Amino acid sequence: MPNHPYFLGEASQSPTDVKDFISTGSSMLDLAISNRQNGGIAVGRITEINGLESSGKSLLGAHILSETQKKGGVAVYIDTETSVSQQFLGAIGVDVSKMLYLHLETVEDIFQAIEEIVTKVRESDKDRLVTILIDSLAAASTKVEMDADFDKDGWATAKAIIISKAMRKITQMIGRQNIALVFTNQL
Repeated sequence: MPNHPYFLGEASQSPTDVKDFISTGSSMLDLAISNRQNGGIAVGRITEINGLESSGKSLLGAHILSETQKKGGVAVYIDTETSVSQQFLGAIGVDVSKMLYLHLETVEDIFQAIEEIVTKVRESDKDRLVTILIDSLAAASTKVEMDADFDKDGWATAKAIIISKAMRKITQMIGRQNIALVFTNQL
């Protein structure tokens, strides 16, 4: 069986193999989530940081961006709540002068921006570490919601459908292009 083209022996590289990790800033948390020393969140994967309001999701995301920059990578902050400050990011260790910051309001714009950022960065550097933080997916609206009147409702399922479709579309790209994509989401 070792000569079979689909055999995943010890020497082979599977597309699902994780080659790099980004620290969360906490060695204990890194160990807990990756089950390895010097671990953290997996590059080439989508990570969701989920929790209650004011539980440290943005703080954890900022640490991941800071660690990305320490490794010479590109840090991208997509903000849907307009709640982050340069002072906060600077205190965590993020060099805001070298970080790409985007304020986006709709789920459609977020996923379009992710595709464009990955394409642009990979045109100039095939191997550079890229981390994209979306803070927060729960706060984003859809274009239909933004265009509707205040008294209209019934659009809740549209957001779930758009996110589901977009995730199917970008999951393979994130893996192929070796991007760390991090979403914060409120419970």
